[in-house]
Amino acid sequence: MDINPPIIPFGNGKVLQFIMNIIPFLGVLFFNWSVFALLYAFWLETLGLSFFNSIRIAFASKDSDSSVHFVKAFRYFILRAGILLFYMIFLLVFVGIDISGKQGGVNFAMYLMLIDIPFRITILSFFFIKFLELIYHYFYLGERKNTSSSDYNKFFDSRLIVIHVVIVLGVFAFKFFNEKLGTHTGVVAFAGVFVLVKMLVDLGTSLISKKITSE
Repeated sequence: MDINPPIIPFGNGKVLQFIMNIIPFLGVLFFNWSVFALLYAFWLETLGLSFFNSIRIAFASKDSDSSVHFVKAFRYFILRAGILLFYMIFLLVFVGIDISGKQGGVNFAMYLMLIDIPFRITILSFFFIKFLELIYHYFYLGERKNTSSSDYNKFFDSRLIVIHVVIVLGVFAFKFFNEKLGTHTGVVAFAGVFVLVKMLVDLGTSLISKKITSE
């Protein structure tokens, strides 16, 4: 007898991802988050997803070489963390110090060390929800049985492309919005464009992931 799995709030990944994308924009709109906070949240999200993907690689059971899964997972996470550390240097120098210093003396260290309470709640909520999604979909529903270790073992993916483009071009984009619209309005406009691009990327990533699991 087949038993349908229980319907739980984090079962609808698209709705949750949409909400998680909107929250940073609301932070900029209502809590005066800086550009650094917006991009740092995306950086932390990418780091978290890399960690959860390493777990998926480690416990994938579709292919037979399970003895080397943990080695692949460890190597994947170290490489991804190294790339993200490289981007964090640019994020600190060109966005944290340069841009934040021009936004009325915004102290970007509050976000960097998760001192700002709304920002901290947002980040912790994201990690908690993604953890529940991993447990529910990958382990409880058995997605790992249809997943090979190579499905998530991508050295460079769309998220890294987005973070590269945003950090490199984000300074120029913000300066454009800042000159045309003013400081706060410029941040809001930049956040709106960033969140829209991020949603499109997440949608594309979700479709690719669904194709992987279905095959």
